[in-house]
Amino acid sequence: MTATIEQKRIFITSLRRSLGQLGLDIVHPFAAQSYNATTLGQSNPIPTFNQTSTLSFIVGSHRTFWEIFLAQHYPSKLETEAERRDPMDHYCERLIPRVTLQALEDAGLYSTQSGQEHITTTFSVAFSHWWITVPPAGTPPPGAKPTGFVVPPTKILPIQHVAHAAGFAYFNPIAFLNVHPVYGPWFGMRAIVMVDLPYDVSTDNEWLLITDNNNNNNNSNNNQNQTGTYSKDSRPIEQNPAFEGMSSKEIEEQNATLEATKNELLTKGWQAEDWEEWVAFRTSLTKNRVDWQKWRYSDNQMRYHYLKDSELLEECAIKFQEGHTRSTTTLFPS
Repeated sequence: MTATIEQKRIFITSLRRSLGQLGLDIVHPFAAQSYNATTLGQSNPIPTFNQTSTLSFIVGSHRTFWEIFLAQHYPSKLETEAERRDPMDHYCERLIPRVTLQALEDAGLYSTQSGQEHITTTFSVAFSHWWITVPPAGTPPPGAKPTGFVVPPTKILPIQHVAHAAGFAYFNPIAFLNVHPVYGPWFGMRAIVMVDLPYDVSTDNEWLLITDNNNNNNNSNNNQNQTGTYSKDSRPIEQNPAFEGMSSKEIEEQNATLEATKNELLTKGWQAEDWEEWVAFRTSLTKNRVDWQKWRYSDNQMRYHYLKDSELLEECAIKFQEGHTRSTTTLFPS
């Protein structure tokens, strides 16, 4: 079926709201073809469903994700070794496909209920910690019929390059990090969602746009306008936001310093006891942007991001839950 503008609006706003409740405040729209047109995308494309401009989203999080995740983290509920190895990855794998399907149902773009006309809109979810295959195939998300598929791992998903082509965050090839104009390096990309619907920059970005006025309100969990994108057109960011206002000589010197530090770290190789050196390397991208400091991860969030220490995560969750006496429920219980 062909979606109406109103159905697309309902789908996008419902997806935005549900992801925000999960702590996934980054919902950046783009056309899948913008990445597929790049050199890397031509050899490793993402699904387009034969659309000429395919509605796709980069889904991610920043520092506010930490407490929302801690509120629902109960290690005893993790059943498999994969779930216990990285509960955050499991959280995203379990819920992002589910809320995508629910948003399509909310918009009348998906229905297989008995007694109703069967309506299906294909979608595909590829996770940043997974791989990607084309055409989409795999295991349907929980509760879904064989229409929305989670993409199984067969080829590397270069999400950093997708983010650059999609106009979400500048990819710094020296630091191997993406830099966002508002968040700096303090964010995580969790997944790419591709939907068999046309992308329209004139409406889709507007429905997801975060305004400066809304952003001044710190109660982001209560305001859906805190979830979405800062980009009005999803065009690639041409210059590194970390170097804003710097002269060519200053940029050259900064890149040389980054290159030297990176080579030193890579020569040593990854060792857990050196994790703070990697944090310092990441932080060096922010030294000329004091406005990015408010997005810096908390100390425990940073430690877990680099060490994936399950005992630390459990300890943080227990302390957080004990410190919040109000009842909390997950959006989609297991």
